[in-house]
Amino acid sequence: MDKEEKKKKTEQKDELMENDRCYPVEQVSNTGEPTKKEVKAAVKELNPDLNSLGSRG
Repeated sequence: MDKEEKKKKTEQKDELMENDRCYPVEQVSNTGEPTKKEVKAAVKELNPDLNSLGSRG
C-alpha cells in the first residue's frame, strides 16, 4: 500500500468518525419499549423494499 492509499483511508476514517453522531432513524421515545408500528416505520426507513417485512419469519 502506498502513501496515497493510506492517506485516503485515513481521511475516510476521519470522516466517518465525524459523522458518527448522525443516526438514520429518529429516536421516538426515551423510556419504554418501542411499539411494533414504530419498529416497522424504522425498518421501512432503513430498507424501503416492500417485501422486506413480509418475507421474514
